Order: sequence, then structure tokens, then C-alpha cells
Amino acid sequence: MKRNIYQSILFGMLSLITMVGCSDDFMEKAPQGSLDPSKIDGSKVTELLNAVYAEIPGSDNVFIDGYADNAYSRNSWDSHGVKIQSNTVSGSESFGYGDWASYGDRGNNFSSIRVCNILIDKIDEFDGVDEDVRNITKAEARVMRAWHYTNLTLFYGDVAIVDSVANSFDDGLPREPAEKVREWILDELEDAAQILPEANEPAHFNRAMTYALKARAAYFFGDYATAEEAARYVIDNGGYSLFYSGDLSDQNLKDREYFKRLMDFDALGIDEEKFLDGIFNYRNVWNVDGNSEVIIAKEYMASEDYGDFNRITSFLSPNLSSKQAWATVAPIQDLVDDYWAADGQTKPALQDIPTRIDNYKALREEVATIQAGPDGNPDEVDDNLTFSQALATIIDELPQRPYMDQYLNRDSRLYASIVFPFASVNTFVDDLYFEYIHSINNYGQSGFVFGKMSGGDDVVSVWGDAYYMSGADFPVIRLAEMLLIYAEAHTQTTGYDGTVTTELNKLRDRCGMPDVPAGLSKEDAINFIRRERRIELAGEGLRYFDIRLYEDDKRNGGIKGDQAASVVMKGQTYDPVGNKSALKVWDERLMLMPIPTSSRDKNPLLDQNEGY
Repeated sequence: MKRNIYQSILFGMLSLITMVGCSDDFMEKAPQGSLDPSKIDGSKVTELLNAVYAEIPGSDNVFIDGYADNAYSRNSWDSHGVKIQSNTVSGSESFGYGDWASYGDRGNNFSSIRVCNILIDKIDEFDGVDEDVRNITKAEARVMRAWHYTNLTLFYGDVAIVDSVANSFDDGLPREPAEKVREWILDELEDAAQILPEANEPAHFNRAMTYALKARAAYFFGDYATAEEAARYVIDNGGYSLFYSGDLSDQNLKDREYFKRLMDFDALGIDEEKFLDGIFNYRNVWNVDGNSEVIIAKEYMASEDYGDFNRITSFLSPNLSSKQAWATVAPIQDLVDDYWAADGQTKPALQDIPTRIDNYKALREEVATIQAGPDGNPDEVDDNLTFSQALATIIDELPQRPYMDQYLNRDSRLYASIVFPFASVNTFVDDLYFEYIHSINNYGQSGFVFGKMSGGDDVVSVWGDAYYMSGADFPVIRLAEMLLIYAEAHTQTTGYDGTVTTELNKLRDRCGMPDVPAGLSKEDAINFIRRERRIELAGEGLRYFDIRLYEDDKRNGGIKGDQAASVVMKGQTYDPVGNKSALKVWDERLMLMPIPTSSRDKNPLLDQNEGY
């Protein structure tokens, strides 16, 4: 039985969502043209609950990593990430408070909150609904509403709390202090958890899912005791387990042989089979729907209306798909460099960036020379080779090339997560190696693409046979996050002890990496766990919030550490040939996002966050 949330599709659902999800600027002042709750009866309960669950975020979360130091989303029409990274964000952008603008950013969370409030307020008036069903349904809507508010307060700090259907705020509506909002969120989740069943029922929140959301919220709020307790409940009672992939596909086996060349197992004393299997245990979490690790997922169907556009078009480059692919959000060198060495506890010794650029150009020129064929003339195409054919002729010597030094003997999750130049990509296209074409913008302008969340076999061709839509589900909360929350929260409250290393070593066993170090001081342990968190959860939309948590002296447990925003959000990132990629500029104002100007125009009581 699946443990994650189904995106149930019922006839009539879209019309209802259209009615409740209109651009009514809810909470900006007074919504106009909204759904009249008096027109909803018991026959619409399931439909309305589906509308609540339809607001579970999905693969767009990856774009949020482009707000920080994990990724780069170059186009303003795709995401506001560049503006946040470079400290040029203004009230023209929205992250849940105003109108939707870019498909990689959040729309109006208050429209979604209104859907929850309608169901919570009106279900008691519906005929033919059992009392237990009423109570559980209201609790489900309260969980989703609390999730929306968690996102809002993390982006904006102070926000207005509206917990009932309201259609008019003639004088405007002020924001509540963040501390009050966050206390209310945790109370709501706890109350709902006590109502919801312990057992899993497909398409519905249960107690463990609610505690997973509570653990995440409490962690980001800096309430480590609550985060520890909630995460512990999920670990012990949720019935989840880390995913192990089992038998590998022929394509995975080809990639496995490539990664084997990059590792010196004998010198490192690492189990070769366990390490190589670990790459795909980790990567395939995103390729097996309903697997044992996923707590909440956004479910998709391989269709034009209900498919996932991002898996291929947004995450892959043109040479990794037979249809449109634009790499509109791509991992950057900063993330690649932060993966552990293969021992799982030391930073790799890396060449400086200018040296790596020279080494890349030398290797690319070597491959180009082979591509030109025996006559050395690329214009005489009869004896020319493709990039992959040429690279295959030196594949056994590839690890000795200076540019490849940065990819040797690294964390298995690097190989699983990031497609880097000259990497084997049979997972996407058979007998292919990744060629980064820097002169084409749709290769992402970083040199890398995401591997762990991309592609998928469950696809359908749409829009004039030009694009793929994927039906693969997208994990939003998984057990690995709970293990990491527990590890850091327990270290904050009690210390770095055997209970912490036990949970972290579950992650290491799954990906074939050595055990985590024991006996660390509290500060060293916190820094270690936060880096482990970055690696394990890379690309999953949490990094923006993480680095601000670490920066905030009121929430970071007294340890700012080496992953805080003011430490990592500095400097220019480059692609492998030396072209500029993400520009990282930090300012204290970026702890919160600006209230959209359009929202403040409609609500005179909306004060602006500091610095905007």
C-alpha cells in the first residue's frame, strides 16, 4: 500500500479548483468573485478535499534551491532565483503572498488557504456526512492550511492568520508577529495529529505525515525539542524505511561501470559492491513511485493535464532528451564541491577554479581532436566521431585527466545526484556521455544538470509531440529528512551521542558510504550534520530555508557554523569554461522576502519587511 499522498483526480475537480483558486487577492484586502460556500453541499466534500490536496507542492520545489547556493535558474520568466541570489529582489516578486508570476515560484498561498477554510467552516453544515468523517476531514484541511502558513512565515516572517472563511476586510488586514504565527502552526498540527488515524489510508494525511510536517516546521522555527520529538515519532511509528533499489536496469549497470573507474576502492578500504549499489539505492528513490521511504509526495499522471513538466524539460539539457529540454534550473559548482570525499567526513582537496577551467578546456580539446577523425579535419565528416564515440576511446584513461580529479573518490551521492561533464548518462540516453555545450543557454549555464530527480520511464508525448510529461511522483517529504532533523535536534538538545550516529548511519548504509564519525564536539557535530543535510537533500527545495535558519541567532541554537547564509552566499560562480553562472550576494534584508507591492496597494495595513 502506498504511504504517500495521492493526487486524486475526480470529474468536476478542475471546475471547483477554478472557483476557489481565483486571483482574488485573499488576505490582501477583500476577495472578489470567490466561491460562495453556501453553494457547497455534502456531495462536494470529496471534490473539495481533493482541491485541498491538489495544493501539495511538487517538482517546482527544485527551483527554490536556485534561491541559494545549490542551483542556478537563469531566466526571470522561470524563477526569481537570480534576483534573490544577487540581492536584487524587490516588491515586484511574490513568494506566496501575491499573484503567481513564474512557474518555478509560488503563487498565492492565501487562495489555497481559503479552500481549506471553506471545507473546515462548512462541512458541519453538510448533510449525509458521518461525524467521524467530518472531524477527520477538517483535520486534514487544517494540516494543509498549516503547511501553507509554514511556507508563508518562512518567506515573510509576520503574516496574517485567517482561520475561517472571510470575505471582507474593509479597513485592511495587518500581519501577526512571526512568533505567534509559528506557535499557532505547531498547535494546529498537534491538534490535527491527535484526530487523524495512525494507520495509512491512501489519499489522506495520517498522524505520521502530520508529525513529519510538524518536525520540519519546528526545525525551521528553531524549536529543537519539538522537532526532535515529532521526528522521533515518525521514525518509530510511521512504518517507513529507507529505499534500496534491488536489481538494476541495463542502463544503470553501464553507468555503474563508469563510476567504478572513478574510485580506488582498495586504497580507501571501501566495499566496492555496496558503494556502487548505493549510488542507485539513492538515485532511484525518485524513480520508484510509492516506495517505502516517501512520506508525502506530489503524484502525477503521464498526461497532458496532470503530468510533470519539470522532470525532463526543466531539469535536463537538450542532448539528454529526444524532445524539448532546457535545464532551466541546474546545480552549480558550489554544491558539487561540498560533497564529501569518499571517506564521508573530510573535504576533498580541490584545484582552484582557474586551474580547473584550464584543465576542462584541455580535455575538451583532446576529445574534439579525436572527434575530427584520422584526418584531423572536423569539416570532413565521413570519418568524424560523435562526442560520446570519441570519449569512449579514452574512457579507461579518463580518470587520469587532470580535470577529472575533482570527481575521483567522492561521496556516492554526488555520482547519483549530479550529471557532470564527461559523465556516463546511460540512465537517460544509451551509450552517451554528457557533453556540456556552453554556447547554448539551454545547457543551464552551470556545466551540470540534476540526475537524481530527472527523467523517468513513465512519460507521454504532448503539445505537438514536442515535449514529454512525466507521470513519476515527486517526493516532498521522505524519511531521510526526518533522520537528519532528529540528528541535529537531538544534538542541539542533548548532544552528539549514539542515538544520533545510529540514525545518520542508516543514511550511510543505504548509499554505501562509511559510517559517520563518533565523538564530535557539539559545534563540530552541528556543522557535520548540516553538511550531511545539504548533500542528502540537495535539490529538494530546502536549502534556501536552511541557510537562513543557520544565520538567525534566535533560531540556530547558538551555532551559526560554516553553512550559514552570510558564509556561503558570497562571490561569483563559474561554469567549466569560465563563463559566469550564479552571482551570490548576501545582505541581512534577504532573511525575509519583500511583501509584493501589488498586495500592499490593496491592503494599507500591510507593512513592508526591513530593507525593502
